[in-house]
Amino acid sequence: MIEKLALILTDGIGARRYRKLINKFKNVENIMKAKTSELLEIIPESLVPKIRNLDFKRAEEEVKKAEKLNVKILILGDENFPEELEKFEFTTPILYAWGNLKLLKKLKFAIVGTRKPTEYGKNLAYKFSNILSQKLVIISGGAIGIDTYAHLGSIPNTIVVLGSGINVLHPKSNEKLFKRIYNEGGLIISQFPLDFQPSKETFPIRNLTISALSIGVLLIEGSEDSGALITAKYAFELNKEVFTIPNRVDIPQARGPIKLLKQNIAQIVESPEDILNEFKLGTINKNLNNIELDDFEKLVYEKIVGRVSFDELLEIFKDYSKLITTLTSLELKGLIKQIGGFYERV
Repeated sequence: MIEKLALILTDGIGARRYRKLINKFKNVENIMKAKTSELLEIIPESLVPKIRNLDFKRAEEEVKKAEKLNVKILILGDENFPEELEKFEFTTPILYAWGNLKLLKKLKFAIVGTRKPTEYGKNLAYKFSNILSQKLVIISGGAIGIDTYAHLGSIPNTIVVLGSGINVLHPKSNEKLFKRIYNEGGLIISQFPLDFQPSKETFPIRNLTISALSIGVLLIEGSEDSGALITAKYAFELNKEVFTIPNRVDIPQARGPIKLLKQNIAQIVESPEDILNEFKLGTINKNLNNIELDDFEKLVYEKIVGRVSFDELLEIFKDYSKLITTLTSLELKGLIKQIGGFYERV
C-alpha cells in the first residue's frame, strides 16, 4: 500500500504512467531499481530522480490521516477497487472511500444535471433516482441542483463522487447531505488526495470517473456548456448508454438535452421503467392489494382529482421534500401516475 501510494502521489505520475510502470515492472521496488533507459520508455527524464527517491513519508502520513477519518484508500488491484475503473488506462488508479464499500460492487447508474434546475427538473431527479435506486446504485457529483435531488431520492443506495479531497466536503452547503448519506449507508468517494481543494480543473476529471463507474448516464436539464453535459459525453465515448428527458425548448436548462439529442448522443426516456427495460433489469414491484397510506399520503391523494400540476400541489403542501417524497411513494404504490408535469390517479 505505502509503496504504491507513494508512486501515485508523485507529481507527474498520472493514471496512464502509473499503470504502464506497474504493468512493465510489476511492483514499486522493481520500478525504483529499473534502468534509466527502461524508465525513459514511460516517463520523461525529469521524473527519474523522483522515482528513485519516492516520498514514503508523505504516503505514510496520508494513510494515518485517512485512518483517523475512517476513510479507506483503495488502489488498483485491491479487492474493493471497482472493476469499472480497471478497464480504462486513463481512469484513476486510486479512490478514497468514506462509507459503505459494498456499493462499489453493485451496478451503478449516474444522474446528473444543472446547478440551477427548474421545479420540474428537481421533481424528475428525485423521482427517477428514487425508483431506479431499487435496482441500481445512483451516482452523482454532490453539487447543488440536480445532483442533490438525485442523491436525496436514492439514499442509501447512492454514491457521491467529489471533485475535492474527501475531507474537503464540497460544496459546503451540502455537507449535511454528505454526512447523512454516510450515516445512512451510502458512500462518498474521491480520487484526489486528502486536503485537496476543488478547482475548475478537478470537476471534469471527477466527471470522467462518474461516467466510467456507471452503466449509463441520465442528463436532467443542463446548459450547452455544463459539466453535466461533459459527463454525458464522456459516457458516450466510453460506449455507455446516455439518456435525457424532453423539456420546454425556451429555457436555458433545455439546451443541454437538446444538444445531446441533435448529436445522437442521448435517447429520450419518459419514465424510470424505460431505463430499467434498456438494461433488462425487470420492473418495480407494485402490490396494489392492501395498500397502506400514512395520513399525509392520504391528504395528497385526496387532492389529486383530474390532472393536477406539481406547482398546484406545492401551493397546498408547502414542504417541498415531503411532497415530492409522498408523490413518489404514491407512484410506487401504483395509485397515481405522472404525465409531463401533471399527476393523475391510475
